[in-house]
Amino acid sequence: MQALKKLLTKLLRDTANKIDAGTCELSEEEAAQMLEVLSHIALSKEQACIYLNMSRSRFDDLVRQGKLPKGKKRVGFKELFWYKDELKIK
Repeated sequence: MQALKKLLTKLLRDTANKIDAGTCELSEEEAAQMLEVLSHIALSKEQACIYLNMSRSRFDDLVRQGKLPKGKKRVGFKELFWYKDELKIK
């Protein structure tokens, strides 16, 4: 896992340096896809409520109404989580 993290760090730094230098060869679509992947951040219910600036009860109501996605489970954890980029009220 450590080697994978080092490789990812190097690739991201190299890409950032190329963007800064104006020599990046990423298309707009590829850049958008990278941004989507990098912004896929897991949040607890408390973090999601803070992000959306609402109470836990309002958050629960919106989930029950289907206006926000249901939480996801992780193996070995009791608490549900939500991806930040998926928290858009319908």
